[in-house]
Amino acid sequence: MKLKMEPSRRVFLGTAGAFAATAAGGWSARAQGKEDFKIGAIASLTGPAAAFSKDYADGFTAYAKAWNARGGYNGRKIAVELLDDETNPVNAVNAFRKLASDAKTGAIWTALGSQTALGIKAIASEFKVPVISGGGVDELGRPPDAWFFKVAPGASDFMKGTVAYAKAKGYKTVASLNATDAFGQFEARRFKEFAEEAGLKLVAAETFAITDTNFAAQLVKIRNAKPDFFYNGSTANPAILIFKQSKQLKLEMPMAVSLASVTGAFFQGIGGREQAEGILGLIPTGALAADIGGDVTRIYKECVDALGKPALLFHTLGWDTALITEHAMKASDGTRQGVRDALEKAKDVPAINGPFTFTPTDHIGQDIRGLVMAQFKSGKWVKV
Repeated sequence: MKLKMEPSRRVFLGTAGAFAATAAGGWSARAQGKEDFKIGAIASLTGPAAAFSKDYADGFTAYAKAWNARGGYNGRKIAVELLDDETNPVNAVNAFRKLASDAKTGAIWTALGSQTALGIKAIASEFKVPVISGGGVDELGRPPDAWFFKVAPGASDFMKGTVAYAKAKGYKTVASLNATDAFGQFEARRFKEFAEEAGLKLVAAETFAITDTNFAAQLVKIRNAKPDFFYNGSTANPAILIFKQSKQLKLEMPMAVSLASVTGAFFQGIGGREQAEGILGLIPTGALAADIGGDVTRIYKECVDALGKPALLFHTLGWDTALITEHAMKASDGTRQGVRDALEKAKDVPAINGPFTFTPTDHIGQDIRGLVMAQFKSGKWVKV
């Protein structure tokens, strides 16, 4: 059930109404005299970042629904309060303060862009509530904040693997295109550093603002530089426009894209999955989970069953966010401090996008073990 509030404070209790409608569900922790375990969540359900953030939020709320179907946490129902920041960093920080200041909130999930997540990391220890966050930049997990934990490998792993692929293919020259925000510029720096270390010549390094709609100037420069390989680091709405404009300008060199661009909104925006034929991407195993085998495929199938449809990459990242939370709760007394301590001791916990390992000096939970270079063929990712 969705409670109507002003746009930046839309609240969702549960998954598709399941948590609020206890009478219809037939099972209630309250009926057993046990209070719900509250988890706060913040996502960009509207605005530019909704292209990936909504899938992410759908993933962790689907997990919560499945968790409750298994009996919840020690017989307590998992209640998720989900706030929409409307892709506004100020709204996100305000939402975090609201959730974290509620003593009943046991943990907080975020499905936000890197720059916004960094703003929350900066104040996480003020409230002493464990935060399990999305976001790409390494700074979200290194150096660590005691209460802030990151899902998915860091951008360094993505850039290192992408450059390694270009090197292995025998390419000599490369180009990049990144946003001017924190995540984009971190990727750009790391791509340049790894390219130089690998002996590859960076012949074009273009940038754009996330509010831009015309990228012809940057793409023409890249086309004229004639790189052997092009890394397109755009995400959200710019990813759709840049992809379409690169086709119009006939950029024919192999192009790898950012994992954050590959969403349902992207496929819809470019005119269907068939239009993405041939693109490359160093992506988490969540994008290929149905075919990887082992724990990855087993857990992925659980995600698909809970969603009631095939899970896209960001669904699986949201699923992993909730999965590692349940692991920490089971390994602790369920208090904020207990969950935090258990997260920091997690070692090789199986998940869709690679195993989780946190240490006191590193709060990036997943690493390059969960990444594969893939190509989009016949409507799906295929491992290269």
